[in-house]
Amino acid sequence: MIRIALLLLLPILGGCTPAAGPDLPPEKVAVKFFEAIYVDRDVGKALPMVDDGLKDLFQHYKLASQVQRNLFGLYMEQAEVELSSTNADFFRRRNYDILVTIKLKGLVRGYMRQDLREIRLQRLQDRWMVTEIKEDRWLTNG
Repeated sequence: MIRIALLLLLPILGGCTPAAGPDLPPEKVAVKFFEAIYVDRDVGKALPMVDDGLKDLFQHYKLASQVQRNLFGLYMEQAEVELSSTNADFFRRRNYDILVTIKLKGLVRGYMRQDLREIRLQRLQDRWMVTEIKEDRWLTNG
């Protein structure tokens, strides 16, 4: 009887591997987050890395292309993701709220383009989670 119960629970427990565990630094979580949206184009991979407020938005837009357009203001194909900068303390003693800037390189309307996007990560539930997508501070009106 116990063996049957264990066999039934095994597939359920096997699927519970978090995408961003407590051992990942915020920079890696940020890179994985952008790779999920821009490289893998899979909103489901990004959902475990965002807080509840953003999770509702991501579930509303459903598709990675819509998340790119509406939340980041940048639809890109064949993207490459790279860490640009962070405001984290080197020893990470007092860091519970970090801004991370990511460099994206890819095709926008058929032309190669590089752009920067910034997100805020906070330490929640013993892991780093994306809590805010910052507006593009480098955007110009002309």
